[in-house]
Amino acid sequence: MTKAELNNPDFSSIIAEPVWEKEVQYFFDDQDYNCMMHANNDAKNENARTIDLKSYSEVSGLSAKIYYYVYYQFMPMGKTKWNQNKLFSFRNWLTHGCPKDTAALEVFKNKQVAISKDTNLRHRKNINDIKGVEKENLLKAFQGIMDLPNNHPNSFYTLGGIHWYPGNTYCEHHIHPFLAWHRAYILQFENALRSINGCEDVTLPYWDISDDTYPEIFSEGPFIASHPQDKKPTPSTYKLPPKFMTDYPNEVKYGSLKADGSIIRNNATVYNENKWKYIRDATHDSTNINKVYLDKIIQSPLWNAFNGLDKSGSYVASESLMHAHDMIHNSNGATTANQDVTGFEPVFWLFHANWDRLMWQWQKLHHTTNVSDFKKNVKACGDNTDWIDGVGLNNLDPFTESLGLTVDKTINLNDMGINYVEPALPLTKPEIFSTKEMALSRSVNKGQSNKSAFTVSNMSYVSLRVKDVDRLKIPGSFTVSLYLGGELLQTRFFLQATNPGNCANCVKQALVSFDFEIENEKLQKADGKVKVEIQLSSENSDGKRPVIPFNKIGGPTINIRLIH
Repeated sequence: MTKAELNNPDFSSIIAEPVWEKEVQYFFDDQDYNCMMHANNDAKNENARTIDLKSYSEVSGLSAKIYYYVYYQFMPMGKTKWNQNKLFSFRNWLTHGCPKDTAALEVFKNKQVAISKDTNLRHRKNINDIKGVEKENLLKAFQGIMDLPNNHPNSFYTLGGIHWYPGNTYCEHHIHPFLAWHRAYILQFENALRSINGCEDVTLPYWDISDDTYPEIFSEGPFIASHPQDKKPTPSTYKLPPKFMTDYPNEVKYGSLKADGSIIRNNATVYNENKWKYIRDATHDSTNINKVYLDKIIQSPLWNAFNGLDKSGSYVASESLMHAHDMIHNSNGATTANQDVTGFEPVFWLFHANWDRLMWQWQKLHHTTNVSDFKKNVKACGDNTDWIDGVGLNNLDPFTESLGLTVDKTINLNDMGINYVEPALPLTKPEIFSTKEMALSRSVNKGQSNKSAFTVSNMSYVSLRVKDVDRLKIPGSFTVSLYLGGELLQTRFFLQATNPGNCANCVKQALVSFDFEIENEKLQKADGKVKVEIQLSSENSDGKRPVIPFNKIGGPTINIRLIH
């Protein structure tokens, strides 16, 4: 294959044979090779050179880092950047395990087929595909654990309480192990479902939140919730026990639960309306860069960007999976919008199976389905990996004791006995995102203001960060909204407990930041007038959501970066 053919390839042939011998060695020319070989002139340190682009072992070993540089167009330097076909071809090779030759590719393909047919694995399906006996047994299993005594280890009450109330505080949110912890959590819940007589083969379905087909099962049996939009809201099937309601009266006071202990969930219409305020796709406000595009998140080349962390491992509310997770918690209803009680909402479990599925999809796309390759990707972010396999640092309490799981043991989902039933890995060209979207990969902030309202002069393109909000001083989940010229541009949602100071992890991660991007045209129309407003997600007795002054939450700054 010539370089001209590679830049404008017969796309199907590249997909069919993504192997080093036939395709990938043509990605780099002599200029790339020389640049990377001599990027470091430290003659005393032979190992200081960057990458030998002619070496299969070096390129495959650093494939995540290379993909990051070409994806965000940092490479090649001083040359035409890779086009979409070339970029996808490299990602396709990465997805298939960086095969060196056709034999290695066939081994990979055969393994994927074997996984899909492996009857020893629990194959989790889309909830909208659960029919007949499978559906009957799922309803029976949920009702079965709801009927267990509250002190039973497999009861719905005990398992829901692990998320916050009423047991010990376990909170693994907005940090590296967030997805690993919830992967273990839903496994323990699934084990409980399978403990019910006659439900030994039940698997936990996933709720694909990108699908507007609202699951019918959510209006049946144990899934029934109280809809605030109904003229006469019915009680939910599952209710928190009277003692819980007495011990935690604020859950009713702030609207997270009904007085009878019923859970509160928006109906299908309101849920979908709320969801598309935050989420975008090819047919819903696709160019609004202040909304989260799940397909784009899956293509993020590095773990931190996908998960929602900066290079230091600190959480930033931006276009990431964790931020999408928080926002859909809010869209679903008042119960899931409150970390205290969200685990008692039956759809919470299917909702989290979906985030686990998306994590696994990202892992498969980026060749990070084992500990070694996962660590390579995290290191390419410039972050440390102690949280993955550091002894004592990778515990997933309480599941390290109950399931014997640490973070490293959750990386390979198939080794945990789990698989997701979904279409095969995407072998078509990825969504083409504009250059300006790629440019929004943040680096150092430029410009600051310590006021919540100010005026910005004409600029080309602005990335705005609300930096270092002290969330420990905010009693519960909250929103951060950006206004231009008095009109709402976008809102970010942050999920947390009513008393985050009771959580050791929250105390360690007290300061959080929120990112927005402002198009030049919109900024000009607003005469550069910008306002940021932080509010509690819950309402006061007067039905209004309190606005929180900046000086009450640590004095966060507004940091501005120009995008050229």
